Amino acid sequence: MGSVNNPLWKRTARMVLHGMAGLAACRFINRQKFGVLIFHHFREPDLPYLKAICGHLASRFEPMPLSAIVNSIENQTALPSNAITVTVDDGYRDFLVHGHPIFHKYGIPTTVFVVAGFADGRLWLWHDQINHALLNTSRKSIRLALGHRSVEFDLSTDQSRAKAFYTLCEELKAVPNDLRLNVLAQLGKIKDIEIPPEPPANWAALNWGELRALASLDVEIGCHTDSHPILSRLANWRDLDREIRGAKKLIEEKIGKPVRHFAYPNGRFIDIGPAAIRSVREAGYRSAVTCDWGLNSLKVEQLQIRRIPLNFDTEFRYAVESLAGLHLRINGSADFVRSCRKSKTDSCLHIHQ
Repeated sequence: MGSVNNPLWKRTARMVLHGMAGLAACRFINRQKFGVLIFHHFREPDLPYLKAICGHLASRFEPMPLSAIVNSIENQTALPSNAITVTVDDGYRDFLVHGHPIFHKYGIPTTVFVVAGFADGRLWLWHDQINHALLNTSRKSIRLALGHRSVEFDLSTDQSRAKAFYTLCEELKAVPNDLRLNVLAQLGKIKDIEIPPEPPANWAALNWGELRALASLDVEIGCHTDSHPILSRLANWRDLDREIRGAKKLIEEKIGKPVRHFAYPNGRFIDIGPAAIRSVREAGYRSAVTCDWGLNSLKVEQLQIRRIPLNFDTEFRYAVESLAGLHLRINGSADFVRSCRKSKTDSCLHIHQ
């Protein structure tokens, strides 16, 4: 028997899946589970792909608001077969310009998880600051102090800048939050590197007026913390409370509606931690979504809901296979992280070009 990595075996399997009702069988097997999709940015070149995905969702699945799914979890009442919902993290303005019109056209409800400080104009997302700095400097390398060690990053080519961006971001996700903030401060002080106080247009946030307008339509507004830290790296309970309860309160005051859903930054369990889950529960959220990759049953823990990433550079056939429930159990969270990393690397290079 040939290896599962054999290209002929893969082609044959795909022919069965796509040409002999294999995907329909997968959807039938998983019909009592629900999926939660995750998006971030919506660039104009991505829109044909987004339309194709939305057409597939509208014809093969039952799109629902996140709140309706949570109602079924709480009451243990059956969902429609192949229920699915769409979530959008961070709250970039390109959702309003490019994403929402397409989701609305296809009748697909969405939940936008907002970084409160970003919408409030007090900050822009720290990984975007790093991306902007590394893309726009004329320097060929930089050296940064990461705690007790010094690390040099090569910036001589587009590829090395993209690699430096992801290496630095991964490093900063694994250190105490105070050290992450210190490194960002270092970066802004290096000669020939500029981090403006407000983000460029391609990384701009939805403002409160725009969020209120979306909330009056078919968009649920959730919380994605106040400043997008790695929650397990915060120093104390006070910081957790500000990021989780404080951000919820601010968003509710600004949009005039209750905020019931939360998204953990970076979303792996190592990035969340038990204290953050407890804080989310005590703040009164009805649900919270992770970056653990998979479908969910109605027995899922409401504050640890899995999601499915769809990146615009993913082959369409692979995307619809994932939506049907394939690849998820086999690849798990590690593939989710690799998938997101690849998408953001491509975005970095695309913006630079």
